[in-house]
Amino acid sequence: MRIQPFTAGPYGTCCYAVYEYDGNKCILIDAPYPLEKPLSFIKDHGLSLEAVYLTHGHFDHIFGLAEARREYPDLPVFIAAEDYGYVKDGYNGTIELLSSFDPFFYSRYASGLIADMPDDYKIYGESAGPFRVIRTPGHTEGSVSLYSENESVIFTGDTLFRGSVGRTDIGGDNEKLIESLRILKGLPEETLVFPGHGPMTNIGIEIASNPYMK
Repeated sequence: MRIQPFTAGPYGTCCYAVYEYDGNKCILIDAPYPLEKPLSFIKDHGLSLEAVYLTHGHFDHIFGLAEARREYPDLPVFIAAEDYGYVKDGYNGTIELLSSFDPFFYSRYASGLIADMPDDYKIYGESAGPFRVIRTPGHTEGSVSLYSENESVIFTGDTLFRGSVGRTDIGGDNEKLIESLRILKGLPEETLVFPGHGPMTNIGIEIASNPYMK
C-alpha cells in the first residue's frame, strides 16, 4: 500500500490517504477540516475513494466529512459504536463538547458544518478494508487503531503519538489508555506508527523513548 499523509485544521490533525500500488482504490483515515488537499490529491491521481475510516469521534477528526460527502454523496463512513454518541442526534454530543472545550472553534469553524455531516455512519466490525481493527480505548471510549501486519503499519489516531499519548480529560479514561498502550507495545518493534497528530514513528522507538510506554 501507499500512504500519503496530510495535516489540516487548527489542531494539526493528521489525515492519511491509503491507496494501492497497482490499482486506484483509496481510503481516507480520519477527516479533519478542511479536507481540500486530500480530496484534490485523490482526484489528481485518478484514485477512487472507497470509504473513510475514523480512529475516533472527536470533532477535529470528523469535520472534513461534510466536504467528502459533497464530492462523494454515497461515501461510507465508519466509526466505532462506542463513539457513535459524538455524531448521533444531530451531533449533540460534539456540540456539547465544543461548547465547553473550544467554543471559538465551534463558532468560527464548525457551526456551519454540523448540518452537512453524514447521518448514516457505519459501525466498525473487526476489519477496515486492508486493516485489522484493534480496540484502543482511553482517549475516547471508541478509539481504535488500524493495523496491517503484512505492511507493518498501524494508524493509532490519538492513542499514541511520537513521544506522547492522547489526552484523557475530554471524555477519556487514563487507565484504559494505559491498557491500550500495553496492547500496542506487543506489536513488532519495526511497525510504523502513523498518529493522529505529529510525525510518524515506530513501536520500537516508542518503547525505548516514550515514557507512557514503559
